[in-house]
Amino acid sequence: MLLAVPDLQQEADLVSWLTRPGAPLQVTRRCVDAVDLAGAAAAGGARVAVVSAGLPRLGRDTLARLSAAHMVVVGLAVEGDDAGLRRLRDLDIPSVEIPADDLEGAVAVLVGALQDPQASTREASADGAAAVSRSAATAPGKVIAVWGPTGAPGRTSVAIGIADELARLGVPALLVDADTYGGAVSTHLGLLDDVSGIVLACRQADAGTLDAAGLAAAARAVDSRLRVLTGIPRGSRWAELRPVALGRLWEVCRATPGVSIVDAGFGLERDEELLHDTRTPRRHAATLTAVAEADELVAVGTADPVGIERLVHGLEDLRRVAPATPLHVVVTRVRRGVLGRDPQGQVRDAIRAHAGVAAVTCIPDDRAAYDECLREGRTLAEVAPRSAARGVLREFARSLAPASAEAVGVPA
Repeated sequence: MLLAVPDLQQEADLVSWLTRPGAPLQVTRRCVDAVDLAGAAAAGGARVAVVSAGLPRLGRDTLARLSAAHMVVVGLAVEGDDAGLRRLRDLDIPSVEIPADDLEGAVAVLVGALQDPQASTREASADGAAAVSRSAATAPGKVIAVWGPTGAPGRTSVAIGIADELARLGVPALLVDADTYGGAVSTHLGLLDDVSGIVLACRQADAGTLDAAGLAAAARAVDSRLRVLTGIPRGSRWAELRPVALGRLWEVCRATPGVSIVDAGFGLERDEELLHDTRTPRRHAATLTAVAEADELVAVGTADPVGIERLVHGLEDLRRVAPATPLHVVVTRVRRGVLGRDPQGQVRDAIRAHAGVAAVTCIPDDRAAYDECLREGRTLAEVAPRSAARGVLREFARSLAPASAEAVGVPA
């Protein structure tokens, strides 16, 4: 076993007892922090990791690495340490309490826990994220992932429009910027600061402390019903968004009443050459986990030959990641200049013929209104409430609103 309980006063005595001849357990290594523990697990030679709540840098990412190394993880706390037990429980670590002044009894309790076949409850998914048990039917909220292929198809504008219109319908909305290449939600809405809401939330998720209150605190309030979880300020910080923490983030989003709209990146590749190394950070993890965990998907493309071609090819990849998730297709910048007469009909015919999707929402091109949105850092409903593009987005958002929501319309 690997012993990683540096904060327990009994650690030295436990090691002495377990290294005696005939001891029921063999301590392979004493670990001082989670990094040391993960390295020792990867090196092999042990089947069990015993951890304490005070192990430095212990989080869900470390637990995923231990699971990938086929380690059984057991938490250890001294009787009466309610805070330690709560911390281990928040991380979903099966835990036992040991007596403070009975070393032989403590070893017996530990041996008994390791003989329990239910001790290991963590499984790593193919993406390296912890498996999340959830019931979409009973969850108070839902997650909608907005995806689009490369080439700036208007994904962020659509995500902002959906979130804003849902909020105006009376539905609590959380807009999450999960683009690890060029997230721009905060710039669009004039939320200019260096504090990343999604990084704060992921840190809490990794530590096992993220809940609805923590999520609300990490988000920025735009109005009483619309909050924004800002993205990473620089693309170089993508490694801070780990798959395990992201999986927990989407779980908390779903447990929060209302709708969470995720502005996901374009990358759906799984980096096949790196799949054997589950410890390697993956830049597309934010997009892949959001798409895989979403209750509904919105795929966004732009109305020109290049944009339609990219959208059609991207829909194939999207279906591979989430084949059973309800999918909505939105095409932006629909105009005659590129497609000629009846541009909406041409867009729908092309996507029906090449992607097999009959229902397509077409948003008319309104460059002047969107330019004003960017200039003023406001939403389309604020700067151009009578815009044709806004009207289409409003009706589309209404179709995405939860059936149980008591939506109340806000006058234009």
